[in-house]
Amino acid sequence: MDRKHLLGIPEIDVQHAAICELLAALRNAIALDDQRHLIHPALKRLHHLLATHFTYEEEMMRMMNYPDLQQHTKSHNKVLLLLKTYFDHPLAPGDHDAFGKAIHDKLSAHIVEHDTSMHAMIGPRVKVAPRGQ
Repeated sequence: MDRKHLLGIPEIDVQHAAICELLAALRNAIALDDQRHLIHPALKRLHHLLATHFTYEEEMMRMMNYPDLQQHTKSHNKVLLLLKTYFDHPLAPGDHDAFGKAIHDKLSAHIVEHDTSMHAMIGPRVKVAPRGQ
């Protein structure tokens, strides 16, 4: 996992690592023709992991009175909507690569943009490791 995805909040770092591993497996399945049958199950697992992770994050932010909770939740919902769109309208085989890249990019941007600001606010209030450690 890229160090920029580490926040120093152990529970969230473990969840981010699991999400990054699944994203790597998904990108691998997309890239290899003989692994394409694994795409749909990987996306279902990713959806479950993200829904669980986002709920955890939002509850933690709620307990800390995080001022940007509403905006952070909107970002979560956009990621989940991207997956819902896939399940509602499955892609043609040639579209999987662009979709896999879109999911990867959206999640990476979310972590870097939103989760790092969460760390900046929560870090001083609870004992967390320095970001990226």
